Amino acid sequence: MKIILGDNQFFGINHYDLKKGNKSKKIFGNTEDIKKFIKDSLEIGLDGFMINSNKIGYELISGYNQKNNEEIHYSVPYPHKYASIVNESGMLYLLKYFIQRTSIFVILKCIFPYIFTRNLKYLIPLAVNLEIPKNLKRGSAVYLQNIITDLVLGLKKVDFLEEFVKYVRSKGYKPGLITLNPILLDKVIEKSEILNEKDLIICFNINISGFNVFPNKTDVINFLSKNKNYKRMGMSIFSSGGGNIADSISFIKKLELDYIVFGSSKLKNIRSNYNSFKT
Repeated sequence: MKIILGDNQFFGINHYDLKKGNKSKKIFGNTEDIKKFIKDSLEIGLDGFMINSNKIGYELISGYNQKNNEEIHYSVPYPHKYASIVNESGMLYLLKYFIQRTSIFVILKCIFPYIFTRNLKYLIPLAVNLEIPKNLKRGSAVYLQNIITDLVLGLKKVDFLEEFVKYVRSKGYKPGLITLNPILLDKVIEKSEILNEKDLIICFNINISGFNVFPNKTDVINFLSKNKNYKRMGMSIFSSGGGNIADSISFIKKLELDYIVFGSSKLKNIRSNYNSFKT
């Protein structure tokens, strides 16, 4: 089981306690503060870190020099980023943003098929090129955020997921899918030759309290007891800070997970949790 540093503390995200989330965000004022925390966490022994493609995440990866074999797990897209650009600077600046980060060829190649078919899968190369910094090391994992994954699952647009996975692979990255319903996603994966490969990672909530675990904790535990071709990552393993740490770790260690991801604004907590998982 590999241990990955999460990024919620960097951006003030805490689904259990909003005040606690805002407090942690104030600790990390810029990308240099975040880089240092990542570096210190990796020195403790963590296998890598996860970060999303918001403005800070994009800038951090753009300036990140990977010196060791740490894994980078990068999630896309971040829709609020584009909404903010339009609100602050207008549509023309958004167009400039697109052109600066990808080629006219890619833009045209994506836009025309989309106009004629209205199939969103044709926009995937454009979205991926915009969201991924050019120097993200090949072999890193690139995930589709759950807001998109679960929407697509609900609409039964499996070809969208397949197109994302194929394109991410073509760029030299490992594909990942974040979801709130791993049971439903698993049924789709099992029927798809494109999705059901060893390099795919799916990420979902699992914790001892059942907090935000869907469809329910019992079904997810049963799902984890079955061998799968792809890899599985557990997130929200500490119930967003709402559960007992020792009991949570004991529970997670019994599950068949390839990865776990967790965060904290305090290095002493990262070290303590890491040591508990390793003993």
